Amino acid sequence: MMKPTILLIESSVQQIDEARRENLSEKVTILKYDCTSVDKFISRLQPGGLYSNITAIVRTGWLKAGAYASHRLFATEVVPHYPPSLKLICCSGHGYDAADIDALTRKGIWYCNTPDACTEAVANTGLALVLETFRYLSFAQWCARYDWNRSRELGLKAVDPAGMVLGIIGMGDIGLSIAQKCEAALGMTISYHGPRRKEDAEARLKNGARFYADLDEMITEVDCVVIAAPYTPQTHHLLSRTQFEKAKSTGLRVVNIARGKMIDEDALLWALDNGKVVGAGLDVHDNEPVVNEKLRQNWMVTLLPHIAVCSRTSWSNFERQTLDNLEAFISTGKPLNPVNLIPG
Repeated sequence: MMKPTILLIESSVQQIDEARRENLSEKVTILKYDCTSVDKFISRLQPGGLYSNITAIVRTGWLKAGAYASHRLFATEVVPHYPPSLKLICCSGHGYDAADIDALTRKGIWYCNTPDACTEAVANTGLALVLETFRYLSFAQWCARYDWNRSRELGLKAVDPAGMVLGIIGMGDIGLSIAQKCEAALGMTISYHGPRRKEDAEARLKNGARFYADLDEMITEVDCVVIAAPYTPQTHHLLSRTQFEKAKSTGLRVVNIARGKMIDEDALLWALDNGKVVGAGLDVHDNEPVVNEKLRQNWMVTLLPHIAVCSRTSWSNFERQTLDNLEAFISTGKPLNPVNLIPG
């Protein structure tokens, strides 16, 4: 029997499990992706092409790093070109909005992400950004380097978050972890919004949490809101002027570690100018890697270059989970944690 062929797409930032890969190479034939463009990838998928008989694609490491960071290989326009032999895609990362899951399902292809693999890294970044929005430490760092006296402007602006209400949008693994860290480290009270109440998540918080089925209602009650939900067409510009206008008179702080397009940046700028939003911490951006110039110039806003996931712990977990799913598929015909359901 011929060994299945696996297409391996590697990032320049990854943690390689040499022993597992060596063992895997005895069971499968591994092709290493080296396409210079998505068009080149598509050409190799055609009958007779180098990738025309692949059984699985494994994409591991930091998707935002390396020569292939911009290659959207699982997008709607690419899926029709996949060969009939392709049955599995394993891709590192928590989100999967860059893949057309419906189209993959119709073609009978399993898609696996790496759930909970980067929770600790992203939640730590979320915790830091929440604190930044209250204490404006990015501005303080600028002052320490360039204008010491301007730091005195923080005297009546900086506030400690203890006793403040934190609103989490999306109480999944990452949202819950951020809530736990902010409750324990910062003394915050937790509220959350999502499609349904999660009593099991509430029970994992020392003081519980208040659930809001209506996002706008939650906005009126919280001091800081963190976006930790998946990006979908329904969550596009989830926070816009409508929500910012409902902020408490003391102002709202906004943190985003999910996807940039979930915030209307023009509305955010308006809210910052009008005191509706009094602090922001953004790891993700609407048009990244381009950062909104007005936000970039505002040192009262903390900006990061989509690095919340950035930890060797995350890369190790990515490697382990992608290989777990691949090996399970090879052994049983089904991966461990697909995001879609393939009949049969």
